[in-house]
Amino acid sequence: MDVSVGESFKVPSAYSKVKVDGGVRPSGTTGNRFCLGALSNVHRTESSEKARIHIGEGVELECRGEGDVWIRCMSEHSVFVQSYYLDREAGRQPGDAVHKIYPNAYIKVFDLRQCHQQMQQQAATAEAAAAVQAAAISGQVPGPASVGGIAPAASMSVATVVGVDDLRRLCILRLSFVKGWGPDYPRKSIKETPCWVEVQLHRALQLLDEVLHRMPMNESSRFPSD
Repeated sequence: MDVSVGESFKVPSAYSKVKVDGGVRPSGTTGNRFCLGALSNVHRTESSEKARIHIGEGVELECRGEGDVWIRCMSEHSVFVQSYYLDREAGRQPGDAVHKIYPNAYIKVFDLRQCHQQMQQQAATAEAAAAVQAAAISGQVPGPASVGGIAPAASMSVATVVGVDDLRRLCILRLSFVKGWGPDYPRKSIKETPCWVEVQLHRALQLLDEVLHRMPMNESSRFPSD
């Protein structure tokens, strides 16, 4: 469903676990329990309501160590998660798959150290690409296809263009209940599923902020535009 509902639910740092379920208790959106049924939504469709009912006990997210995340599926139905950690474990390209987590499964879906390494690598790649682009524009990188000593900026590989939004995606988990999405399902976008949530990982976002602030902020090192 392509509609955001309610305000962001912030879990206090005192809790290492948070439960997301299909409950309807008004008091179920405080502390470490997030009841999806307690959110009012005038746009809720019949399929969304059916999915919410089937969510049941939902999932439990657990933060271990400094920021690793594990998911326990407590629902009678599978949940589906987009996880760069699981992509790597499965030998897939980042963002190339949606992973099905079966009832009663308890599985790691996020590794903070791996995420930090990825954001550092991608930030360095983006910074280098921006420097090459700036040098090409200023005519400092001559090439066989250059005119007057200026190499065309279009010669830079598209694969090296990484934006801040790409780095933020490393710090986010997205999961849908009951229905899956992605290349292996009829629904190509998570927004086409009846019920889904986005989990922003605070410690990972803190590390991303540190990575971005360590980058020299001159014209040659800015990120290419998204």
